[in-house]
Amino acid sequence: MDAFAMDFTEGDLGRARGAALRLADEHGLRGERAADLVIVVNEAVANVLIHGGGRGRLRLWREGVSLLCEVRDSGPGLPSRYLAKTDPPAPATRGHWGIWMMRRLADRVAITTGPHGTAVRMAIKIS
Repeated sequence: MDAFAMDFTEGDLGRARGAALRLADEHGLRGERAADLVIVVNEAVANVLIHGGGRGRLRLWREGVSLLCEVRDSGPGLPSRYLAKTDPPAPATRGHWGIWMMRRLADRVAITTGPHGTAVRMAIKIS
């Protein structure tokens, strides 16, 4: 898999995780770091399904020494309070863990958001 792209809806979360795992395997990303890629893809796609309008687009590819993931939606955008927050949610908090987890597990995270949608791009180094 040189690059992978798919439009997704509610029933496609497992397919998105599988694509991330295949990309990791094909490019030699193993163990915990492969799991990190699957987790960040899961969180980004799940956020779209729950908060971003229920449908989006996932792209996965290699660029240099990193595997990249981009998830886009056409939802209402993210409130700035979610982007500004750097501390983890309180342990008993249900939800609101996704962005915090993505920032902890990926080597780079860029989030662009506005009233016509959100794009999250993440990179995980292979070596």
